[in-house]
Amino acid sequence: MIHNEQTQAAWERFITHREIEPGTVRTEIVRSWLRCEHQGVDHRSGGSSVIVTGKDLEALLARNAAIIAAARPFMRKLYELMENSGFAVILVDRDGFVIEVIGDAIVLECHRGIQYVNGVKWTEDLVGTTAISLALLGSGPIQVAGYEHYCRKHQDWACSAAPLTDAAGSLLGVLSVTGRKEHVHVHTLGMVVSAAAAINNYLAVQKAQQELEQTAHLHSTIVNSISDGLLMLDGQGIVTFVNPTGARILNINAGEALGKHISTLVDFRPVVLKVLETGQGYTDKEFVIETKRGILHFVKTAIPLKNSKGELEGVIDIFREIKRVRQLVTKMVGATAQFTFADIVGNSPAMKECVRLAKIAANSAATVLIQGESGTGKELIAQAIHNASLRSDGPFVAINCGAIPRDLVESELFGYEDGAFTGAKQGGRPGKFELAHGGTIFLDEIGEMPLDIQVKLLRVLQEKRITRVGGQRYLDIDVRVIAATNRDVALEVKEGNFRHDLYYRLNVLPIYVPPLRERLEDIPPLLDCLLAKMCQQLDVGAKRFSPSALERIMAYEWPGNVRELENVVERAVNICESDRIGAEYLSRPLGEKPLRAAWGPLSLRDAEKKIIQETLAKTSGNISQTAKLLGIGRNTLYSKLKEYSISDLKTNVFTN
Repeated sequence: MIHNEQTQAAWERFITHREIEPGTVRTEIVRSWLRCEHQGVDHRSGGSSVIVTGKDLEALLARNAAIIAAARPFMRKLYELMENSGFAVILVDRDGFVIEVIGDAIVLECHRGIQYVNGVKWTEDLVGTTAISLALLGSGPIQVAGYEHYCRKHQDWACSAAPLTDAAGSLLGVLSVTGRKEHVHVHTLGMVVSAAAAINNYLAVQKAQQELEQTAHLHSTIVNSISDGLLMLDGQGIVTFVNPTGARILNINAGEALGKHISTLVDFRPVVLKVLETGQGYTDKEFVIETKRGILHFVKTAIPLKNSKGELEGVIDIFREIKRVRQLVTKMVGATAQFTFADIVGNSPAMKECVRLAKIAANSAATVLIQGESGTGKELIAQAIHNASLRSDGPFVAINCGAIPRDLVESELFGYEDGAFTGAKQGGRPGKFELAHGGTIFLDEIGEMPLDIQVKLLRVLQEKRITRVGGQRYLDIDVRVIAATNRDVALEVKEGNFRHDLYYRLNVLPIYVPPLRERLEDIPPLLDCLLAKMCQQLDVGAKRFSPSALERIMAYEWPGNVRELENVVERAVNICESDRIGAEYLSRPLGEKPLRAAWGPLSLRDAEKKIIQETLAKTSGNISQTAKLLGIGRNTLYSKLKEYSISDLKTNVFTN
């Protein structure tokens, strides 16, 4: 709007009488004058009283660095169109602070009195009605000239301003051109609007590019961090992408591989090329590939890439090493050992000897044969050996050889190929030996294994490789074997039920787990441990056995060993509501009558004394036989005899 006498008269009347004749001044200008009056803007000065300097100015410019960098080239271009014509180009941020100024030196010098410098705040409440202040308030592109300015100080000038916005329409700042009012032209505003639009477009493109880069970086980070190998080929088999895991597995350089045919990078024929020939992909398919550097064993997924016309343009090859598959399976099925030597309760000489041998086995790679009656804790010993060995980070896979149907034992142990037999799972299945790779396999009840499977197991132990049922390829395995049985294997060998060569192969480090009746002194600590465990599991208060219950427990033969003792404790804790468990809560035949002679209520000390006395009577005072039956050493027995003052061993058994 070019200055004219009508606008001047309207301004003077407004300032003098606070009146204005309708139609003489634009509505947005009148509204601004009214706001200025209400806010107490001094029409005689109109200079900004807010300016940031020093560190605050540095922070202001840093916050707006992106918009300054985007706007500066367009500001310079705009200035070049008006150079030497007395104009300056000003950029303010969304809060109204000047953040960039480009203009003629003479004009800027004149404007310094109006404070057109970086850091000055150029809002309506400080400088009155201007194109910048109105654009900041949402008036859109606008031109203000001469007496349209509320403050006299600005009335020799004209300014044209346009807002800068983001894609959502939010205000980012204002671009303005200012100069002497007699030089302003209506087309000046159009130039400013065009420049502002160009800046807005540039900022939008820049933001979109940043978002794309961030997305690409995110995708790259995700793909590069996954544990599977990922390879992308175009329709001709040229590598377009390979992640670090894939490059490591294939033994290629990721950077040098791009743009090369996959067959030139590896020392085998890539099976993924078959997908480019047929267009048919697959999911989680197992492959065993022979290379110059050994066997590569994968589980692979191939996804054909097709365009909108259904034409094949490439393939995505996702592959995982079989050892990682085994690790995942191990975690899923819980193939881990939970118990350690710290979990073994017992200080009897027999149990100490068992643990001593087990610790020796833990430091060895030799096969172990654990023998003992059912319920003595053979698997606990096996798990403790595994957890104390160098294979503790690997899987612990247990299999009960006596619980598998005879015709399935081989496939359970060694796995099978696709179509190996009727009912075989499509794609085949790995066996327990493969799943135990890098760890330990526990063959429980090895004495139940069929003779024909014993032959194959012997070969596996000798060659350290397996062949799946129905397969032709050998698969190398790294497995430590621990076997266990409740049978007398030596007797089974004599009777022809167990191969002697397999027995000698397994019996490198034999361990005998004594039955509970041979280590009666271990019952009290076992009871304490089992009671604490059961009370915690059932979330009940602490409980203890009464003297009469302890008498029956100590007198019982325990044919089911520790497993039976645990069952008795669990039952008693469940059904007894008080903290004192009486004999009536013991399971049959334990609760009916003891195997030995009935005693009255006794303390644990007296019960031990009675057991020693009865055993001495049974052996007619033979110290060696008594010690053996009690599961203790001769020296320990002599100490007990002295402690309890047991003297007449052969005739007066119950003498104190």
